[in-house]
Amino acid sequence: MTRTRKATVPTPTRKRMRHAPPTTLVAVALLAAALLAGCSSSSTTATATQSTNIVNPAACGLSALASATKPVQIVMWHELIQTNDTWLVNATNAFNDSQNQVHVTLVQQPDYQTLFEKYKAGLSTGDLPDVAQFEDTTVQQLIDSQSTVPVQDCIDAGHYPLSDYLPRTLKEYNVQNVQRSMPWAVSDVIMYYDPGKFAKAGLNPNDPPQTLAEVMQDSQKIVASGAATHGIALHAQPYVFEYLLAKSGGEYVNNGNGRISRATAANLTGPTAMKVWSWWNQMVKSGLALNTGSDPNSIDHLLAIGEGNAAMTFEASGVVGPIEAVLGSGQYKGTEIATAPLPALTTGGGVPVGDGSLWISNHSSLAKRAAAWKFIQYLDSPGEQASLAAESGYVPVRVSATKLPVLADRWAQDPNYKTGYTQLTEGTLSYANVGSLIGDYQGVRNAVTDGLVQMLSNSQTPAQAAGIAEREANTAIGNYNARIGSG
Repeated sequence: MTRTRKATVPTPTRKRMRHAPPTTLVAVALLAAALLAGCSSSSTTATATQSTNIVNPAACGLSALASATKPVQIVMWHELIQTNDTWLVNATNAFNDSQNQVHVTLVQQPDYQTLFEKYKAGLSTGDLPDVAQFEDTTVQQLIDSQSTVPVQDCIDAGHYPLSDYLPRTLKEYNVQNVQRSMPWAVSDVIMYYDPGKFAKAGLNPNDPPQTLAEVMQDSQKIVASGAATHGIALHAQPYVFEYLLAKSGGEYVNNGNGRISRATAANLTGPTAMKVWSWWNQMVKSGLALNTGSDPNSIDHLLAIGEGNAAMTFEASGVVGPIEAVLGSGQYKGTEIATAPLPALTTGGGVPVGDGSLWISNHSSLAKRAAAWKFIQYLDSPGEQASLAAESGYVPVRVSATKLPVLADRWAQDPNYKTGYTQLTEGTLSYANVGSLIGDYQGVRNAVTDGLVQMLSNSQTPAQAAGIAEREANTAIGNYNARIGSG
């Protein structure tokens, strides 16, 4: 039966996968693992009332920078790797050369988790950066640490305009109407697929599935036609589950995903979550999906497309650049890659923002805080955002950046780079997709991973697996809240 639905992507730019040198494959694996680890109210007013004692414009230090001996030396910690790291080094050198007020020294960390653990250790040792890139899962812990300056201080002190920012990117890092950090290198989970395998299965390559039911239908045709051994490769990672749940309208934790008040329990057994668990289980048990395991450093779900084991997979938009850096040699003859928005239980949903925002340490002097803010404004400028997005596949956080030739031309030549941005402009902002605030976020993610493993490898039913995950997640949430004396 012919399926009628609106095409969501233009004719894809087709890139061929190749076997990359081991170091390159490791780089892609590390980036894929770090992103959102994916890769974040029915209206934009879905936040609690601003606490007036949180924001203090004088704490930004603008006047201290004006009178300080120049250049003010600051340190930034980041976790960009390979080609993305090269971009940041070049951009920082250009910033340092363009003015004499601030000089930035970069310190690269291997991944988000290492960066965050080092930062937490530095709260005792004093070894701290002036500005740091943290992922979306750390927002609640950073607030609880009371170790950062809300960038709202600097926004108010300098009357910095926000109207050009993609609204969803700001909301992820906004708590109680206070902007805690500035979005910078952000991404979201999208679908990667092989148009050639779609065509071989009699599917329209320009009409990828928009719902999980359509993923199942397309997978059946792909397998029946012999276009691939499985329809889709599924990496048993919690960030994939989170995005499927969010775009389907389900909240990850209670209390409005922690936005109304502190999260005290997970929502892993609710009706929407159970539909996601059940779909995942059915896909794998039927053979329509290839389970590539739960190793966060694995890229088997990506390689499955090149090896003919699958025609689709889900992964962060921010790895488009690194993936395409290992495409083109022709060793995977006949394999092509295109991207599309993430399917969900229903159409019309939105997704959270994932990945990195920039935070200022309150352990830094006033002059260094202002210097960090000056560098953040530079990295968030339309030109730098356009350049980073064109290089990496990260989503530009500034709307005007999308009009600049460097990015507009990249998107025109290779629509794969645009999908992550397009997806962040779709769907009404809600508690489900504004991004979860959880103290022990990693503990909750570990619980979801355990549930997926129990279901896919240990023959637990979806209900049993969801129950296991929810109990473990509630324990992690409760223990964290008890440690900080909240809830």
